[in-house]
Amino acid sequence: MSLSVLMPADIRFPLERANGVQIVKTAAALARSGVQTTLMVRQSDPRPTEELLGLYGVAPDANLEIRRLPVLHRTGSFTLPRAAFLARTAAAIAAARGALVFTRDLQLADLLTGLGPMFAPLVYEAHAVESLLYEERGAIYGTGEKPNPRKARRLQKREARVWRRAAGFVATTSGIRASFEEAFGARPHVAVVPNGCDVAEVRRFVPPPGGAPRILYAGQLYPWKGVDVLVEALADVPEARLVILGGIDQEGDLHRIRALVASLGLNERVELPGTVPQAQVAAELEQASVVAVPFLKSAMTERHTSPIKLFEALAAGRPIVATDLPATREVLQDGRDALLVPPGDARLLAAAIRRLLGDRALAVRLARCAFETAPQYSWDARAAKLRALLETL
Repeated sequence: MSLSVLMPADIRFPLERANGVQIVKTAAALARSGVQTTLMVRQSDPRPTEELLGLYGVAPDANLEIRRLPVLHRTGSFTLPRAAFLARTAAAIAAARGALVFTRDLQLADLLTGLGPMFAPLVYEAHAVESLLYEERGAIYGTGEKPNPRKARRLQKREARVWRRAAGFVATTSGIRASFEEAFGARPHVAVVPNGCDVAEVRRFVPPPGGAPRILYAGQLYPWKGVDVLVEALADVPEARLVILGGIDQEGDLHRIRALVASLGLNERVELPGTVPQAQVAAELEQASVVAVPFLKSAMTERHTSPIKLFEALAAGRPIVATDLPATREVLQDGRDALLVPPGDARLLAAAIRRLLGDRALAVRLARCAFETAPQYSWDARAAKLRALLETL
């Protein structure tokens, strides 16, 4: 009997953020592996599904169904998309037979596992410890939000229930798995499966380009991402140009970084185009002399981050300078495929970048090793690990 999986995800389709990419790419990779995969998302765009998949670089597959659920967005002054999605998803799953449920939606996982045997076995994928992330949110996102202790306890109880009741559990880092085990004890059917990247079937390593050096950062601009520190470091790398891909005009982070760039007199050496299509990210990776992953240290970032852009830098075969954190060391090794620097230190970050720009042999060696490492983090490699867990259930 073929394996069938339902993947409910309360996201717009398409969604340009990393979580949208991760969900769609994982669903497509599971389908390519032979799993009958149904991705359940919001109906939010009138274009044909095939066209929207193309925005992710995903081809249609007989094993992949995108079920676009009609969700009531507004009724008078009330916004009800979340409740509508949960209700429609639960009804669709209840009607399904012989399928597993695989989701990264903690509230939905808690709801479905609480309904007992009337629903299919569920596998929850944790990308963070949500109770911990909530307590840190104001600091790491720069909002100043003060956590509500009652909500934090409610999230922790929800995580405890899902950890105890889910048929299977996936953590994107070993640190996430360890955090759950430390809080709630050991359990069976747990797998650590990092995020992934596109890796071509036929590949050839191309060394980083010569000429005017370009430093690349790709991703969101939240304070915990460390982009502010990277901009400060650029002041000590006068020969380089910094390209920052990410940020949305409607949000304050892009304006914060632009203001910092201007205050340091770096406007002529920094490009800030905002969020760009995936094809432009790939083109910038080709031109990059160094890729920076400068996360700050927090309880969440220290053990719980599995950034897609890091894996994309590996696949592109580019020298990487990254923050030295336990989550980073799950993927990178200092001096083998990257240079690792202490978090939040602009001076040492600049020194590492200058070292790579001044030592061509070192840069090429690290880039080649990164390139050779990338296939173990492909979306298809991820799907194989997930399928191995799903088949045990």
